[in-house]
Amino acid sequence: MVDATELMDELHIDQSPAEIATVQALITEAQTIVDQAIDSSGTDKAYQKSPIYDRAVKTLVQQLYYDRSLTDGFSKGLIMMLDYLEYQRLGENNGTQ
Repeated sequence: MVDATELMDELHIDQSPAEIATVQALITEAQTIVDQAIDSSGTDKAYQKSPIYDRAVKTLVQQLYYDRSLTDGFSKGLIMMLDYLEYQRLGENNGTQ
């Protein structure tokens, strides 16, 4: 689970109440986006246990914080993480890892 204040420390963002609320809202949005990118049915959440999941959410929050409209789309690193998580989810559903 991604914590707003820990992420703000990592990104060197001042922790005013307004900024904490903004980052928390972005975390919620990023989790929804990542979940939809990995499993649009919403039935399988095992991939959320991966540390890559938290890193993908953090990466997307950072992108959204500085560019709310994602002008250049997802970063290549985020796409790589999403691909990994999707592969992991599909492998678990097919009995492989």
